[in-house]
Order: sequence, then structure tokens, then C-alpha cells
Amino acid sequence: MKRVYTILLISLLFVFAGCSGKMGYGVVLWSIPEQNLYDGEIVPVYAKSNISKVYIIGLPDSKQKFEVPLWQISAPESKRKAHKTASYYAEYRRQYARATVDGLPIRAEPVNTANQVYRLRLNEMIKILYKGEGQAVMVGKKALNGEWLRVLTSNGSRGWCFSYNLRLFDETASDAGAAETVEEKDEQWERITATRWVPDFYKEIIDSGKIDIARLNPAYGFDEGSESGFISLSLADISISEEFRGAEKTGFNMYSLKDTPFTITVQSPDAITVQYVGKDGLPSSYNFITLEKSGIPQFLALNRPSPTELSAQPLLPSDKENFMPEPDAGTAVDAEMDAAEKQTEQKPASEYVKELISYEQERRLKQYLSISSHGPVFVSSNYGILTLNEDGGFIWSGFRLLHNSGILPSSLRTADAGRGKATVKYFIAGELENQFDGVLTFSFAGTDTEVNFLYKIEETGLRLENITAGSIKKSTVAARSSNPLVLFFAKR
Repeated sequence: MKRVYTILLISLLFVFAGCSGKMGYGVVLWSIPEQNLYDGEIVPVYAKSNISKVYIIGLPDSKQKFEVPLWQISAPESKRKAHKTASYYAEYRRQYARATVDGLPIRAEPVNTANQVYRLRLNEMIKILYKGEGQAVMVGKKALNGEWLRVLTSNGSRGWCFSYNLRLFDETASDAGAAETVEEKDEQWERITATRWVPDFYKEIIDSGKIDIARLNPAYGFDEGSESGFISLSLADISISEEFRGAEKTGFNMYSLKDTPFTITVQSPDAITVQYVGKDGLPSSYNFITLEKSGIPQFLALNRPSPTELSAQPLLPSDKENFMPEPDAGTAVDAEMDAAEKQTEQKPASEYVKELISYEQERRLKQYLSISSHGPVFVSSNYGILTLNEDGGFIWSGFRLLHNSGILPSSLRTADAGRGKATVKYFIAGELENQFDGVLTFSFAGTDTEVNFLYKIEETGLRLENITAGSIKKSTVAARSSNPLVLFFAKR
């Protein structure tokens, strides 16, 4: 036991032996305002304790000495080298930052897939040491604005953090980087809360004139949660809900939703970017626009039947019991005006999307019925008999010559008739619009394979041209197959 005490005493004497002299000089990395010391200043280092993990340093031009954590001072070196080290950190002297999202990762390398060494809490403060070169942080095919910064945390962790979700500030500023609580009369925030946000690709769909139902969903959108009490983000690849606990303005056009991994960046009065930091620490950004900017209400207003048009349509049998006399001209005009006014009402965006989907489903049905009513039975001496029923069901018999072509599912037996559902679900673009009427899709019962044909309604029948796999992108056919098979069926 006496031997252990002797060794410990010798160790302590060795550790603090330099207290009378100097180990060298270090650069303050994190300001020590209580001692009137700030980052970038050079101080004498007298001793180091590996047990307490502290340096004993002195104040410049003073005999006063005190302890500081090892991480708060650079490694002791000669005075000349210390000045060189200080110049290395000079660009970001007195520069700190706060995290604008909860869970923002600090990584071992300036690469977005590198190991995490620390995760920042919302509004946690860090010291910026210097800037480095690193791998671009991508959201889809777009690189995020920002740069990789070497940072230091208040517990001594060091690593690399991408600046996109950092709010930098000078510690000499009056607010010292304090988070700014969103005020009640923040007009920008009020606009965010009053807006119906939908995915930005909805505008692309409307502008194209090709309403791709597969990309529409009434649930898609973003709600910042101030009214509902829950923040919700819903898209094809993500569905997240968090309790709303308030918002903080963390920049001129940035808001952090308290105690959540959500940040909102206002890109324009009609567009925002919502960033979400997942459990893996990786940020994902999603772009939303106002319902009005998407063009959906305007599209529906132009394409939905007016009251006058509806009154001119023949009554279906199911409608006769609810028959109302046709309104006079004045009443019809009033009804149209009332309908137009209702378009400005603040109904949920999901209702507009549902109406758009319904409109497109009806358009597709009408397009299919234009084919069916041209037959409904079409006959080919080579490719069999094709019957297209009004309800979308089809029967295809006598397709023996197609059996080994690879066009129809190989599981179909030539002795049987192929049955299933025929639909119009895809679009054509470019020059094909002048050559064909559309795309007819066959889904055969008992198989997962769908077969697609470009079709043209001709006076004497129906012309089909097969489309090879991979020809359809974003629900649109832009080019014919390189070596297509053309099938002609005469109407019976």
C-alpha cells in the first residue's frame, strides 16, 4: 500500500512540476468571459493534469493562474508557433453558431455519411474554428447551400458540421446569438400558418396538362401544426407527425419548430422548404408551394362543368327522381357566379386534390368509352377477337400468334380466352399526340403483368401498337418502340 502512495505522489509531482515555469503557450479556443479572455488570445500554460483533465494557465501580463478544461486551450507550444496557430483560427475569431434544428449531427469527416461524433440540441451553441473542404450535401440532385465547418462543442467534442442548419453570430453582438421567439405579429409566420401547403411537383403536373393520378394523394402536404396541434409532413416516401410546441425564428427567413427535427425556410411568399432530420442524423428537404401556386383551383374552375352545362346534360335514370326544373337564364347565371365565389372559400387542399383525381378518373373513363363504343367487338384474322365492355372488362380470344411474341403474358394458354381489365391510365407526348389517340392498358386476370399499346381509332376499326418495357416514364410515353408490332382489328 505504501508503494502505491509513493507512485501516486511521484506522478502528481511530475504533473505539476511545471507550475513554476511554463510548458509553453496555448490559444484560447472557447472564450472565458469571467476571466476577460476570449477565443484567439494567446496565454501561458504552466501545467497539465491528466487526472483532472485541466491546464493551469495564466492571464497575459498578470501573475494570476487558474484551471481550464483541456479542450478549451490548444496544445502548448512555443510562443512563435502559438501565434501561427492563432492566425489559423483568425477567420472565425469570436464566431459562434446555434443549431436551428434538433439532432443536427457533427461528423468525424466533412462528408454527410461520415460517423457522427455528436448531435446538437436545438439552439445549442458551438464554436466555429475554421472552414474546410468537403463533399457537397445533396437533396435529390440539388446541392444544399452551405459549407463544412470545423466546430467545437461546450463539452470539448470536435468535428465537422454543415452550415445549412447553423445560425452564425458574433459573440460581441448584443443578442449573443439568442434564439428569437416568433412574435404574434410576425407577418411571415402568420402567412405560413394560414397557407395550404402542397408538394411543389403538383405545379409540374398541372402545367403539363397530364394529370398523373399515381403522383397525387389527398394526404400529401405540410401542416406546421399551430392550429391542429400536430406538425405533419406527408409524401410518398415519408409520413411524419410531431406535437407542435411553438416556433422560433432563427434567421431572416428561417423558423425552427421547437423540440422537433423540423425547420422551415421561406423561399418566397408562395414556396417553403421543410427540412427534417431523421433518427440517422441525415437531413432531408422537401419543397412545398401554396395551393393557389400549384394551379389546381384554377384548373378545376376551367374544367369543371358549369351549372348551365350540367343542366343541358341528359338525366341518368338514377337522377330522374331528383329532377328539378331547368333554371331560367337569370338563375343559371346566378348559380355560376355562386359556384365561382365558392372557389375562393378556404376549404382543405385535400378536397381540391380529391376533386382533381375525380376529374381525371372521369376523363379517362370517357376516353376508354370512346374506344369501347366504337366496337365493342374488334376482330383480326391474325390476332384474334377483342371485346371491350363498357365496364372496362375485356375478353381476348384467338391470340395464338401473339403467344410466343413476348407481348402477352407467357402464362396465358392459347386454348383459353384472356380476361381482365382494360383502362386508359398513361399519356403520350410529343409527336405521338399527332399519330395516336392514347395508350390502352390490359391487366390480365391471374397475372401481375400489364400490357400496353398505343392505340388509334380508325374508321373501320382499332389499331394497336405494342410498347416495350421501359417506354413509360412518369406515366408518359414519349417515343415508339424501335421495332413495334402493329395489330389491326376491324370492328364487327
